[in-house]
Amino acid sequence: MYLIVNLPLFRLSAIILLCLIIALNQLLFYTDKSLKSMKYLPIIMILILFLSGFQTVSAQETNDSKGAFLRSMLVPGWGHYYNNPDDWNRGKVHLATEIAIIASYIGFQRRSSTLKTDYITLANLRSGVDIQNRNRSFQIALSDFRSLEDYNDFQLRSRNWNRLFEVNNENNWQWQSEQDRLNYSDLRTRRDRIKNQLPALFGLMVVNRVISAISAYNRARPPENSVYVSLVPFIHNNGANGAITKVSYRF
Repeated sequence: MYLIVNLPLFRLSAIILLCLIIALNQLLFYTDKSLKSMKYLPIIMILILFLSGFQTVSAQETNDSKGAFLRSMLVPGWGHYYNNPDDWNRGKVHLATEIAIIASYIGFQRRSSTLKTDYITLANLRSGVDIQNRNRSFQIALSDFRSLEDYNDFQLRSRNWNRLFEVNNENNWQWQSEQDRLNYSDLRTRRDRIKNQLPALFGLMVVNRVISAISAYNRARPPENSVYVSLVPFIHNNGANGAITKVSYRF
């Protein structure tokens, strides 16, 4: 067997590589801060995938394999159906996964919006200020301090004069009870946690498309030279979780 470089597929792979780097780095950074030191792991993994399966292709590659690859990049499972409408069970799994991820994304977005409305309403009713268009630092201050006076007093004692809020009606909050402040803080925390999971879902959508595309691509090519990719979930002893990508190239 001899190898050649297929420029259209090479360019397409570069785009996929860029998307994966962005998405998987977001996944590591936003979902688990303890994995921040591993932020370069996805890049290494993707480069291995790129060099072993995409940059060089067999001279026996056909237009059907390209078509299957592109279709599954657009809609996971479509490439499998394109290869064999009578036997595309693997494609059905990728399609169902995509639907589940999209449904989860929409559900998280709606839940995030509901929680935001709840904590804004609570602040308006129980703290005496409107935070609808206030910046994040002001909203966090409401979570940590019962009143503007307590907040400014803390900043003065800490010598953080640049963090002081001007004393006026727009800034002068006063929680009616400590429980109200705690409820507000809990709502904000839950909303932020959900928002931080959205990049992870986006990353899973990208990964699902790439794996589906490679699988469909392999099924349309001669079996003696194919790329195989699989994801194996793992849970570390320290509680961190993630996935191991296994890449193999048979020729």
